[in-house]
Formats: sequence, C-alpha cells, structure tokens
Amino acid sequence: MRLLLDEMHSPAVARALHERGHDVLAVASDPLLRGMSDAELLHHAVQLDTAIVTENIGDFARLTSQWAASDISHAGIIYTNPNRFSRNTGAYPTKLIDALDHFLQHPPVEGTSWVWWLQPPP
Repeated sequence: MRLLLDEMHSPAVARALHERGHDVLAVASDPLLRGMSDAELLHHAVQLDTAIVTENIGDFARLTSQWAASDISHAGIIYTNPNRFSRNTGAYPTKLIDALDHFLQHPPVEGTSWVWWLQPPP
C-alpha cells in the first residue's frame, strides 16, 4: 500500500516510513503538490493508486461522499486526529510514524474507497 501525507504532516514522517521499507510521499516535500486543492490531491492520489493520510476530515468526507454518490472509487483515506497525533508535542512525529508503520504492516482494510481512523499501535 502506498501513502500520500497531506500538507499538515511533516516530510520527516514520510522519510522515516520510507526507511522502514514503506512507499510514502509527503505533499509538503513536493513543490508540484503543495497548494493543490483537496479535490486535485484526491484525483492525483487516484492516479498513483495511493491512499491519503490527512486530518482534514471535513473536506475529504465531503469529497469521498460525492465520489461515492457518483460511483467513483479512490485508494483510501486515513484520518488522523489532531489531538491524538498533535504536531505541537514532542511525541510528534514518532507517534504518527509508529501508528502508520503498524497500519502498513497489518492493514485493517482492503479494496478501494475505504476510510480509516488511525489509532496508536497496541
């Protein structure tokens, strides 16, 4: 499974996950992706067959609902709770890296158009 980290997530997360053997890109490290609208980013992720990791629940929930109503699929959305994975604590990005690493090693979803709320690993 490939992941695309939305702009709010540090490129350090993608680098650390890449070092653990995962295929993860960060919007914040790609000048062509930075500033893209959420709709454009979702279309881009579909072209790459890549799930999006975001805490932008409102916009992506609206988009994925519209897509579902039009029978358009996507590669998946992983929501991160900004309180659980706060960028304002010393635990970030390690806590997010560990949670995504666990998710990628033990994917709880399969297929297309799934939505998952990321949890810290057990």
